[in-house]
Amino acid sequence: MKIISWNVNSIRARIESILTVIKEYSPDVLLLQETRVDDPQFPSEIFEDFGYNIAINGQKGRNGVAIFSKYILEDVNKDFCEEARYIEAFTGGIFVASVYVPNGQMIGAEQYYYKLDFLRDLKDKLLAFTDDIFVAGGDFNVAPHACDAPSPDYDGIMCSEAERNLLNDIRDSGFSDILEKEGLTWWDYRRPSNFKNDIGFRIDHFYLSQKASGVFNNGNVLRFARELPRPSDHAPIMCEITI
Repeated sequence: MKIISWNVNSIRARIESILTVIKEYSPDVLLLQETRVDDPQFPSEIFEDFGYNIAINGQKGRNGVAIFSKYILEDVNKDFCEEARYIEAFTGGIFVASVYVPNGQMIGAEQYYYKLDFLRDLKDKLLAFTDDIFVAGGDFNVAPHACDAPSPDYDGIMCSEAERNLLNDIRDSGFSDILEKEGLTWWDYRRPSNFKNDIGFRIDHFYLSQKASGVFNNGNVLRFARELPRPSDHAPIMCEITI
């Protein structure tokens, strides 16, 4: 089973890019974040024509997550927080979740503490899937290690000790960060040379339960998508498991 996760930074702005990735890789499951559209305006038909069943947790203008699957989507659950940042489902014999962790804005801001609370609650949410084949993919807005940031001593938002410790708690709870050696996933729009020079952050991750890790084959960052016309500032990430 091939699973791709991608913060598309507006589903409607990125339709052609998403279709390019679908045609190139034909993922069985596609987890999207930051779709930025209410459910009634989601362009489902375009993707249903490619054989996908779709579950949406939308929010106009910001946030929004979705799951596309070539299999039936069952037990869809959006009940996590007041914003559209999480959706889970059972599909193709496994559980999957699309996760969009808040950015936090800046250390010490109200949004920063909301982010920390979100990460604490997310760990408790994921623990419900400890005994399942479970894949959570998304934009976690945390660079876990020094090598995941532009410089080893960078300590701004996404790299603070509190953020990293909470993400480490998820790993210590039995969920593997299976792409931690595959390179960066996000490059700032405002500095076009950053992508060329690979100055960015690794903030898009997959976390796999122990049972999912046991059937993991390989994975990587699909950097080519960052060079497509009108790209997202995130590259998609992909993992393959054997079911």
